[in-house]
Amino acid sequence: MDLLDRLVFAHRRLLAATCAGLAVLLLAAGLRGEDDTRRAVVVRDDLDAGTVLTTTHLRTVDLPVDAVPEHALASSDDAVGRALAGPVRAGEVVTDRRVVDARDLAGYGVEDPALATVRVSDPAVVSGLRVGDRVDVVAIDPHGESPPSVVAASAVVAVLPSATTADGVDDVVGLVAPSAAALAVATAGLEAGLTVIAT
Repeated sequence: MDLLDRLVFAHRRLLAATCAGLAVLLLAAGLRGEDDTRRAVVVRDDLDAGTVLTTTHLRTVDLPVDAVPEHALASSDDAVGRALAGPVRAGEVVTDRRVVDARDLAGYGVEDPALATVRVSDPAVVSGLRVGDRVDVVAIDPHGESPPSVVAASAVVAVLPSATTADGVDDVVGLVAPSAAALAVATAGLEAGLTVIAT
């Protein structure tokens, strides 16, 4: 038995323990690598507020856990058909607060919330709004027989049009308001012009 064999034989238990320890460390590192990623939905391109998401807007990726917000969506199905609450950049993770629909109005600080829509004829008014702004909805008598009146106070801007156009086609603003105020907005819109004033 040469010197190397004698050394191995003499320290066989230590070597066995060392090899077992290395195997455990390697296994733990591999498992940690798998657990350190999380699936998330991200947008493919820069998108404007109010964009209704489709599968072409989205992709699903695995990201480091630290890079994924707590309430990020893990499936495109949870985002498709819903409107963006604000503008997003390509690659941005989609969370539950980045999209909005009539069934998901939690988080706006409004009691008994409902989603009201207001068609604003002046593009300058729309361009000055941001998601999260508080606004008063004002009804204006088109005949000038009645003074302007506030039909909903402190509504929260939830959805902005993706663009404003000269012909006024894409000028609808989505507002979260108490359901009674949302009904008042809808009723007033049948007879009067509506605009919003930031408060």
